[in-house]
Amino acid sequence: MVHLEIFSGDPPCPGCVGIIELAQRVAARYPEDELQLSILKGQEAMAKFEEYGLFCVPAAVVNGSIRIEGICPTEATLNSALREGGLCQK
Repeated sequence: MVHLEIFSGDPPCPGCVGIIELAQRVAARYPEDELQLSILKGQEAMAKFEEYGLFCVPAAVVNGSIRIEGICPTEATLNSALREGGLCQK
């Protein structure tokens, strides 16, 4: 299983809104036993944010590895990050 964690500000900036919507759209194509999506926002996400050593949002972490930070990626970029994390693309 691949775990995708999306980090967002609270309230979310336009980039954060974009990455959340994109991640939800992509995750909807997969059963939960293949791709697990977690959306972490604001202060409640601070411990994980610091644990990963992130500097800014929006950010995407795949299986514990920072893949995207500071931008809302294209769908192709997010899919590439997920593929590198071990997800078989659909």
